[in-house]
Amino acid sequence: MNLLVYLLNALLLAMLMLWLRKQQWTNVLQPYFIPALLLKLLCGILLGLIYHHYYELGDTLTYYNNSLKLSAYARENPGAYVKLILFNEFESEQFRSTIPFSRLPGFSNSFFMLKCTSVLNLLTGSSYYLNACYYSLFSFWGMAKLAAVLGKVYPATRRSAILAFLFFPSVVFWSSGLLKDGVMLGSMCWVVAFILQLAHRQPVKFLELLLLPFMLYILIRIKLFFSAALLLFLLSYLVVKLLMRLIPVLQKTWLQISVYMGLTLVIGLAATQIVSIYRLEFIVEQLVRTYEGIRQLSEHVPHIQYPSLEPTVASLLHHAPLALLNALFRPFIGEASGILYVAAGLENLFLLVLLILAVTSAFKKGAGSEFHLFDLALFLFVVITAVVIGISTPNFGTLIRYRIVFLPFLVYLLIQNYYVQRLLTRLKL
Repeated sequence: MNLLVYLLNALLLAMLMLWLRKQQWTNVLQPYFIPALLLKLLCGILLGLIYHHYYELGDTLTYYNNSLKLSAYARENPGAYVKLILFNEFESEQFRSTIPFSRLPGFSNSFFMLKCTSVLNLLTGSSYYLNACYYSLFSFWGMAKLAAVLGKVYPATRRSAILAFLFFPSVVFWSSGLLKDGVMLGSMCWVVAFILQLAHRQPVKFLELLLLPFMLYILIRIKLFFSAALLLFLLSYLVVKLLMRLIPVLQKTWLQISVYMGLTLVIGLAATQIVSIYRLEFIVEQLVRTYEGIRQLSEHVPHIQYPSLEPTVASLLHHAPLALLNALFRPFIGEASGILYVAAGLENLFLLVLLILAVTSAFKKGAGSEFHLFDLALFLFVVITAVVIGISTPNFGTLIRYRIVFLPFLVYLLIQNYYVQRLLTRLKL
């Protein structure tokens, strides 16, 4: 029976990959599409092996092990299971007490992952690695689509997009397998690609229109604050691009930037006044509370400390530059032992080199690339999310994983510099 389940799922996965490969936008990614897809699936399996046989604990195992309880519940009481999946209704408090993250099931993104994995278990026969392949494929779909759309809208950045979203080591690894980060990033990239298509009058298929609410729901359900920030910057970008078609004078770069920044500020301030959870004071309090909670659990592992951090806007602004640097470049090489820390340290050193090259390139005569307002939107998103993650995530292990929210966008921006592009041209990549 297990062999039959594996064969059927292998066939289904192959059909989904074939369907994905036949999408017209994948032509932009050739000849890198198949290698990137195989690398993604391999990383999903590798992540599972590391957590099963090396760490022996972690979110991915927690999601999987507890999803088995929900899948067993589905077989015992299908009606109650459907209510639980659709409406977060538990038939009994006794059963609820056995399921983690279920205290506020409508708000917990971890409980959402439990539910999704339990449904997937019914298809895969509760195979961890089959589940990991489906999640990896979903993540790859969104990230590959964004790389392709960027390559089509901004042809000069095609190589930057492919490297940043499909081959940058920690981006590929931590967005693979049975983790909510990959599901989040896949849906996020898909939504960004959709809005880019609208902004640049690229054809949008009917299926994509049907999928948009689904992708938005997943993104918002997993990362409420980050999705709000991303949508703010993207919708402002979309409006400015529409205005540029109606008002010719907006072709001037300084006017585009001025209108974009003004519109973003107005919409952002309005949101903080209308929606209570987006009020700055509330956000700051939650960030500091999260920082304190993780710091207390990280006393015996490598972590960041902000001794004078207080739950005030002034304190957050004071710590923001350091939090930004921490999110971008820590852990440093030698700051923590362990293969993943060492790998992260090397990658952070590479990011620092990229940043230096990008800044140098910006001042090199004749090396400046064409201005894209979209790059400004990504830059703002990277800065905001990096500060938030740098403040709220002092544990190095968690920081390495959580920063993939912004990391591919940062790498995409940095790789566009003159020196890296010249090197890629010489290497014929």
